[in-house]
Amino acid sequence: DKKGSQWGVLASMGVPEDEIPRFTSADYWLGYFPPIAREDLKSMGCKIDWRRSFITTNRSVYYDSFVRWQFNKLRACGKVRFGKRYTIYSPIDGQPCADHDRSQGEGVGPQE
Repeated sequence: DKKGSQWGVLASMGVPEDEIPRFTSADYWLGYFPPIAREDLKSMGCKIDWRRSFITTNRSVYYDSFVRWQFNKLRACGKVRFGKRYTIYSPIDGQPCADHDRSQGEGVGPQE
């Protein structure tokens, strides 16, 4: 059943079926969704200076290294720390599932 899978999610968003297999590449995601997000933000009336947009991955090595440097400085100053928090875990999918990741059951907390 593809309905609850990533395939189903992409199909429900209108991604053509023949294009969905390309999403096995992380780089494909990075090229596919930013232009769509940009158009959505424009249609909502957001006024954004698009002259400099960045993706923080190895696709933009210099910007990524700058963000890493900033993060490490904040961590060294004690402004960022690691901790634990409760989260929903899906044994079926084998991964955590945050509230904003679910199309159903938002607001449901962890249960024993």
